[in-house]
Amino acid sequence: MFRTGYEIFINKIEELEEGKELQKEIRDAKTYERKTVKALFSSSPEKLPDGDLLWIRGPLGPLLNEKPWRIKIISET
Repeated sequence: MFRTGYEIFINKIEELEEGKELQKEIRDAKTYERKTVKALFSSSPEKLPDGDLLWIRGPLGPLLNEKPWRIKIISET
């Protein structure tokens, strides 16, 4: 299945604090371009309705959560 949005590679879901601005490295799911961003993260589409899709992956690549989170990029660093 082709994915859109962004991907993030982390060890555990707890690394993403919801509603807090965090600096993380993400990857564009379509172009595979990596970038470091400051962003807000949410597991609920309702809490971040203008956010992009974010697929959470473990360090070796498997999805940690089948449902995408949301990411709102504040700035690229």
